[in-house]
Amino acid sequence: MGRDPNIWSDPEMFMPERFLDVKIDYKGQDFELIPFGAGRRMCPGRNLASRMLHIILGSLIHKFDWKVVGNKRPQEIDMGEKFGITLQKAEPLRAIPIKL
Repeated sequence: MGRDPNIWSDPEMFMPERFLDVKIDYKGQDFELIPFGAGRRMCPGRNLASRMLHIILGSLIHKFDWKVVGNKRPQEIDMGEKFGITLQKAEPLRAIPIKL
């Protein structure tokens, strides 16, 4: 469902800004986006993830200088995935700690 072109424009494209003006309840009531599943088999870590997301993201932005490896432009980053138990990027993103 997360990649259905009938629901999302350019579903294979990484565009987090597409969610800015959308009123989707990711907690399992709107079935266009259910990253944590729904019903009896819903992810038990959903509430923790919802609370910790802002703290973790803010810490990563504050403590790291983000740089694309190989002199690539951000548009050239490979957002493909590779097969595994968890979903991983085919080409990892590198974060370089800020020197104090």
